[in-house]
Amino acid sequence: MTRDTTYDRLPVQKIMSHLWDMGMKRGYIRLSKAGPSLEDHQKALERVGINDFSEGVSVFVDPPLKRGDPPTWLGRNNAVQSLRPGDELVVSSASRLGTTMSDVLGVLRAVGERQASILVADSGHKVAWHPDALAAVEFAQGAELENRREVAAAARAAQAATGRVGGAPKQLRGEALEKAKRLWADQSLSAAEVAERVGVTTRTLYRRLGERGMT
Repeated sequence: MTRDTTYDRLPVQKIMSHLWDMGMKRGYIRLSKAGPSLEDHQKALERVGINDFSEGVSVFVDPPLKRGDPPTWLGRNNAVQSLRPGDELVVSSASRLGTTMSDVLGVLRAVGERQASILVADSGHKVAWHPDALAAVEFAQGAELENRREVAAAARAAQAATGRVGGAPKQLRGEALEKAKRLWADQSLSAAEVAERVGVTTRTLYRRLGERGMT
């Protein structure tokens, strides 16, 4: 087996310069109550070649914000500062880079100033700050939309777990009331199944229709 002697006669400075030119991947994980778990983030980063999760070395983490605390994003700031020309800052999804369009654009600009780029693990999308700002703006808008969807999904899941539905309570009238009466009389269906089909809570059904078999 022939040994690779590419670097044998090169000064150390040139070797390091060449390695930096090849670029390195730095991971950034922003945790939030509505977003993916730490394990899900790590799996996404592993898919694009990050296997060392030593915090502050190859991967930088921001914990979930506590209510009332202003965002500092210390982990993200350190991740950006660690970048060298040709590096890639890897996030699991666009929404993990920031929370608003202006926030994400600021990160893209800071990464671009260090001659590095962003790599989104879930989509394989690579974004670099470029005079063609439209692509950067669309990326930031997508990130903000993903954040809103995550928060909305978490809220819906919490409401479902407690048997609550969002918005004002739905009233049983007209066809909806007649449908509820027919289903309520069907003893093969549970109260929860009837409530789901009609789109109201079981409490509403009992309040309007009384005990089963009484309608």
